[in-house]
Amino acid sequence: MTHTSHTTTTHHYQSYRQPQPQAYSSPERHPRTATYDVLDVDGPWQQMTHTFTWVAEQEFMKGSKRGLKTEDWVKEQQVFSNSRESPYRVPRSRENKARGQKWEEVIYVYEVEADQWMKDEERARRVAIEREKARARIQVELKRIEARYEAKREAERREREEARCRAHVEAREKERRNRAKLNKIILDAWTDYETRWTSLTTSSEALDFKTTPWPIIVPPRNPDDITRDAIVAFLFSPLHSQNQSRKDRIRSAQLRWHPDRFLRLSGRVVDADKAAVEEGVGIVARCLNDLMEKEKSTKM
Repeated sequence: MTHTSHTTTTHHYQSYRQPQPQAYSSPERHPRTATYDVLDVDGPWQQMTHTFTWVAEQEFMKGSKRGLKTEDWVKEQQVFSNSRESPYRVPRSRENKARGQKWEEVIYVYEVEADQWMKDEERARRVAIEREKARARIQVELKRIEARYEAKREAERREREEARCRAHVEAREKERRNRAKLNKIILDAWTDYETRWTSLTTSSEALDFKTTPWPIIVPPRNPDDITRDAIVAFLFSPLHSQNQSRKDRIRSAQLRWHPDRFLRLSGRVVDADKAAVEEGVGIVARCLNDLMEKEKSTKM
């Protein structure tokens, strides 16, 4: 019984060893097409079949019921063999991995450069915005300065205009006051002139150069102060004798200052001023004659 079992075992072992499958060589790769030659499909699976048969016999002889585990072992061997020696495998995983790594590096560099470009663009955009804000602030400040300058110029112009108006008003007021004062002086001089001529005819008091009623506004100090312009300003003033014409005014003055008519008063002049009084009377008489001749020629 024991011999039979041994014989059977040996027979099974020899039946397993007898085929002696050839060593499985790796498939050759064509240099141009980069593919593998397809070998006989039964090659590796035939060896695996004999191996499985031998393992199953051994397990059966030992009375083991772990066939499922044996099948698992065969499947593992099949997967292992298939992953290493399958003629259908394309052994480009390392090349694809390297290529994938290169692509990942390119994508990473591109992403880094794109991120840096976006950061630069954002920085440039912020700089442009800040520059535009600064330019706007400068423009606002310039407009504010210009507005202040224009307001200052306008205030100065108004001040100058107001000062000019004040000066004009003051000048007019001063002129008015001066004219009023002058008018008062002229009126007072005319009133004094008429009053003194009236008193000369009714009194016998002595005369000198100063008390003689000369036909000028400001009493003269000597004969040189008796001028034609002074006589004209006094006689033709619109402040007195408004009912008399220029010719009538000249004629009334000639009746007083004619040398023959004034002779009757010359005896009352003091000797010290007699020559000066006679010279002054002569100047007045000649001026009145010239004015009358001019009035007559104007009427003609």
